[in-house]
Amino acid sequence: MVFVNEAWNQTGDIVVYSNYHKYWLDRERKIKNPLFDVYSGKILDLKEGKMSAVQYFYQLLDPEIRRGVTICVVPSSNSEVKESGIGKLGEMLAGNGRKNKVYFLRRNKSIDKLATGGNRSMETHMKSISTVLDMDIDNDIVLLMDDVTTTGNSLYACKEILLQNGAREVEMFALGKAI
Repeated sequence: MVFVNEAWNQTGDIVVYSNYHKYWLDRERKIKNPLFDVYSGKILDLKEGKMSAVQYFYQLLDPEIRRGVTICVVPSSNSEVKESGIGKLGEMLAGNGRKNKVYFLRRNKSIDKLATGGNRSMETHMKSISTVLDMDIDNDIVLLMDDVTTTGNSLYACKEILLQNGAREVEMFALGKAI
């Protein structure tokens, strides 16, 4: 059990905090999405690594996540990116009585950005993600976090990799579900 509130624990599925609405309906013609809201804006701020957004999500999530769990995040699609907004959030959450294995997973080969039409297949993720060799997750209960999920395949691929590397249990969580 990763979450304090029983209703949040949905074994085998992705727990999503809220919906995410993209900013542009049509970027080329500069047509904004009328459904874009404050929460979606906070997610974009987090993606940019803004500390105000990291703090915002920390305040929302910290009371909801049990102490003692291992925090891990889905790596960026760009293998050059070593730190991310969701990673900063994960590190802050781990600093409060949880295990910091935020960057246990890493992208060893860049893939096209999913938000701009990249291949979303599980196979693409499985082939491009590896683990940090000097860190282990044997028998850990892991909260695997991502900022936005669409198909869930990056979360499912990362969950599979974590289980193959010894995690006892993996709960998947995303701040937003792309609508």
